[in-house]
Amino acid sequence: MSNLIQNPLPSTSSSIQSSSSSSSSSKMKRKAPDGIPDSNKRLDAEFICPICLDILEEAQVTKCGHTFCCKCITDSLSESNNRCPQCTHFVDQFFPNYLLNELAVKYKRIKSMEQELAKTNPGKGLNDVQKMVVEKSEQLDIKEIDQILTILNGRKKDLETKARISQNELLKEFLTKIAQKKREQCKLLQSELLQIDDDYKRLIQVMESEKNSSSPNINELSEEKGINKKQTNSPISFNSITFGACSHQQDDTSFDMNALFEMRRKKMNFYFDDLEKCYLNYCKRDNYLADNLPMDRMDEFRKDLNQFTLYSQIRPLAVLNYSKESSNIVSSIEFDKDAEFFAIAGVAKKIRIFDYADVIKESLGTCYPISDIDFTSKISCLNWNSYHKAMMASSDYEGNVIIWDAFLGQKLNLFQEHEKRCWSVDFNKIDSNIVASGSDDCTVKLWSTNMELSIATLNTTANICSVKFNPKNLYYLAFASADHNVYYYDLRTTKSPLLIFKGHNKAVSYVKFLNEKEIVSASTDSQIKLWTTEHSNCIHSYRGHLNDKNFVGLTTNDDFFACGSENNSLYVYYKGIEKQMLSYSFNIKSEKEDVNDFCSAVCWRNLSNVIVAANSQGVIMNL
Repeated sequence: MSNLIQNPLPSTSSSIQSSSSSSSSSKMKRKAPDGIPDSNKRLDAEFICPICLDILEEAQVTKCGHTFCCKCITDSLSESNNRCPQCTHFVDQFFPNYLLNELAVKYKRIKSMEQELAKTNPGKGLNDVQKMVVEKSEQLDIKEIDQILTILNGRKKDLETKARISQNELLKEFLTKIAQKKREQCKLLQSELLQIDDDYKRLIQVMESEKNSSSPNINELSEEKGINKKQTNSPISFNSITFGACSHQQDDTSFDMNALFEMRRKKMNFYFDDLEKCYLNYCKRDNYLADNLPMDRMDEFRKDLNQFTLYSQIRPLAVLNYSKESSNIVSSIEFDKDAEFFAIAGVAKKIRIFDYADVIKESLGTCYPISDIDFTSKISCLNWNSYHKAMMASSDYEGNVIIWDAFLGQKLNLFQEHEKRCWSVDFNKIDSNIVASGSDDCTVKLWSTNMELSIATLNTTANICSVKFNPKNLYYLAFASADHNVYYYDLRTTKSPLLIFKGHNKAVSYVKFLNEKEIVSASTDSQIKLWTTEHSNCIHSYRGHLNDKNFVGLTTNDDFFACGSENNSLYVYYKGIEKQMLSYSFNIKSEKEDVNDFCSAVCWRNLSNVIVAANSQGVIMNL
């Protein structure tokens, strides 16, 4: 407790000392933080009246050596029977303290100037010159004051001139830099304009060439109409279901090409800035690569423009429910190799398998699963074998990896080497007997359906959230990690990864392949990133959906990919544009008021425009 009461503040009675006590204490001066005697506080105490605690006015000293304001000591003596307010000695008379009074007046003047200075320059006090002027001003006559003012005015003009020169130099430098910047921008704009004009002229030539080479006669047109009419009246497969306008019309005259073109034009204008950025990136790339161009930028951008504006909306086809359990979050949705059946699994500890055709036919009624598989643990991931139609792999919260006969509901293999929750499982697309799994135990394990134990283990330093084999190569594997990175391995040399993709700010929850050379990753930083297996630099970052803490699903289809969102919506992206192409909200309110529902799993049906998505309430939408 002694440390807490060191250096107590002095009392009022001890703060005003006589000249003798001041001189005796001068040998032990208290130091300020910078090592300079704290003289300002001492001066404050010398000029303060002990009665009114303000600067002395008409200082009067008593016989006992104490100084007070004239008014203060007069009033005090009349109220205390002529007793000194500090030492209580009898006081019959007091005398003016001229020296202290003069010092107090100067001190008050200095304080007044410091207050004025603080208004214009906060935190600054009077310097030595200013204090000297205040203290000596009463000793100066008019002539001396005029001389000082002449000197000060000259100094003032000199400082103003230097300040103006400095300001002009700064302005000159600013104008020079902004002019240089605008010239560079103008040069860039001129270069971009030349490229745009060049592309425009080439496009006009192509359009005129195509127009001249495709001028069918009337008979050919009538025959073509007949063919189109026959095609329109033919049965439509489920693969023809699209995001946009319904494709079930029976009369070809009702299909208005102008309306479709207007729809695409509106979407182009709405996302014009993003499309402009995409096109100009191709121009910059061409300037950089010069002669080594991968393909014509106009063809590339035509494809991007066409794909991005192709669809206008997402419409529901059918609705299912995963389970009646209270914990109803769907963790995984997967189609079989022929896209005829899809399986759903989640925290309700069961796998339900549906016939897709039956689900669509019974969209207005109740559709029952063709198979139900009950678990003893929550399921995190499913994956169908690309060769054996009935073979399915699952991973669960107990760390188990199980190989199933999905239609019989029988276990074919059970792998139990993971020590913690297993988040992801994936079949190799080339060798259908090889399976990879990733777990919270910071390992990626490889299994063979013909063996009881794992055939290889990759040890890492963080939790593994997702694993995926390259669809065209037996030996390449990518996995997403909680350390914010994606790792790409050649399984023939597992000492170090081929590439490490860095750029996410939080744990990476999913990794998927768009094709043999392109990878997309999703993270809880609300970003999806596109990578290439040729280098480790991020190609594009996609934003729009919300993902802060939950697994929301990720699925790919050619140049498109889709993910869930924590605003209970589905988002669809095209790889060439960084903003979402389409979105769809479940618009279903939870029965529990405090629960924030989110889209928890998504899966794209192969060779179609159909997405199956589910949310944390277990509602499954065929879109």
